[in-house]
Amino acid sequence: MDKENSVLTNITLQTFASEGDAALIDQRWEEKGPVFLKRLFAAGLLSYEKGQIWNKDSKLMRFVIFKYSSPEALNKCLPIWKEVEKHIFQNATIKATAYRGITSEYWEAN
Repeated sequence: MDKENSVLTNITLQTFASEGDAALIDQRWEEKGPVFLKRLFAAGLLSYEKGQIWNKDSKLMRFVIFKYSSPEALNKCLPIWKEVEKHIFQNATIKATAYRGITSEYWEAN
């Protein structure tokens, strides 16, 4: 995959303080997430993937993978993500660690 065709990728690890915090965020995302995703996709987000981390003792860890079409698309999405933080994560305790990079190799099964 050459740099011109590579995808900007963000991997975020989320650790919740309690099951209640995770449930609250899940409820809010289920209600408001589709509207935010529609706006994010229009701004250049290519994909959104959320998963549960299962090889840790805690069930309070997740990963979220975002792929963007370009650095410009990421910059357009950042204000929307700020709104997500304000509306979805309000009054919940969560530690989020984000890693950004460029996809250098990608395979899919045929």
